Amino acid sequence: MKPIARQLFKTFLFSAIISILVSCAYYAMQNKGLGEDLKSILPSLSESVAFLNIIIFVMSLPTLFLANPAYYNNLSIRLVLYYAGSVVFLITTFRLDQLSTQNKALYFITGVTFIIVHSVFYYLMTRKRGFKR
Repeated sequence: MKPIARQLFKTFLFSAIISILVSCAYYAMQNKGLGEDLKSILPSLSESVAFLNIIIFVMSLPTLFLANPAYYNNLSIRLVLYYAGSVVFLITTFRLDQLSTQNKALYFITGVTFIIVHSVFYYLMTRKRGFKR
């Protein structure tokens, strides 16, 4: 369980850092020429992206059940436990009508970044352990 927990925490850290960078780039592109200063918005943008990553991290905690070999060896259960939390986050994001388009974009950037980083660690995990069918 320790390697999976460590991997999930690394996913959270890398995802948070990459999400903040991509969100800042998105903000800079959206507000180009409007006189908006990125320095003034950076603290609140970083904080909100970090909180979104915490939410996705908590939703991805069922990944820890993969320490059980019976769950890990079943491919369909492994994929559901590994990706369900972050996919449900993205689906929920698009279903919320209260969010503005800019907020949906920020949520989407954060969710997709988490899934990409999570997929890289999934590939490394399955390559290291090998498939047992």
